[in-house]
Amino acid sequence: MTKDIQAARNDWHANVVSKMAIDDPSKLAEYALHVSRIVAYDSLVIQDELAKIEEIGKKVAKSLKSSSEFRPTQFIEKINHQLYKIENFKGNRDDYYNPSNSLLNTVIKRKTGNPITLSILYIQLAKSLDFTLYPVNFPSHFMVKHVLDDEDNEIIIDPFNEGRIMDDYSLKELLDHFYPKMNIALTRKLVDKASNPDVIIRMLNNLKTSFFECQDLDSAELVNEMILDINGNDQHGLRDKGMVCLHKKKYDEALNFFNTYLEKFPEASDVDTILELIRSIKTSDL
Repeated sequence: MTKDIQAARNDWHANVVSKMAIDDPSKLAEYALHVSRIVAYDSLVIQDELAKIEEIGKKVAKSLKSSSEFRPTQFIEKINHQLYKIENFKGNRDDYYNPSNSLLNTVIKRKTGNPITLSILYIQLAKSLDFTLYPVNFPSHFMVKHVLDDEDNEIIIDPFNEGRIMDDYSLKELLDHFYPKMNIALTRKLVDKASNPDVIIRMLNNLKTSFFECQDLDSAELVNEMILDINGNDQHGLRDKGMVCLHKKKYDEALNFFNTYLEKFPEASDVDTILELIRSIKTSDL
């Protein structure tokens, strides 16, 4: 049954968007689970899913009781051992673009996900141990970090790759892997703390891409509206309003949205593509 998009958006605003003014990373798991509930699992009980993460945290806590003081790297080692060796969580490389990888409740159930959902899980697990982690919106590969007491030093962690600690060499290698021949400089800005809105928008963009891939246009439309409810000027959100209309053969609406997109983002990298789509609509080539 097709969802009532306006009702879903009202739900989304009440439970997530209206609360994002407080930028607390420990709320990310709750917000991500609301995404799952609104988009795919109407009867999902948020607190039950958070309790499952808490249970993993309790197991880690037991292993910490033998020592009164632990260095941050030891906390990370204990979390990694429980999460990846005992619980058998892993990054889903075989079916990376499956929408389920962006739905935290299915990640908890199937024990596999993408970088951002595994990072949100990792942050929530660390929270249960009073070990503070922050999201890192690294290009093409989401991660987390722990900031040391002096604020000038930090530990970057890659939850998709079993909690690997990333040094500058590893981060640069990752950049070069995703952007070959571009020689992008590794700057501290690339590992800045990400805001909750930025994290959830990135997760929703992943989910939207997956829905487009499997031709689930109704779900893609809902997710895109959820993005725009967080940021009404989101570049990809505005463009994809047109793309949804185009796929649904609502050509006049698609034209309006594409023209608005070009007015707002005249320097966008996909301007030529959008202009070609406009031409095709006007000449009835679609």
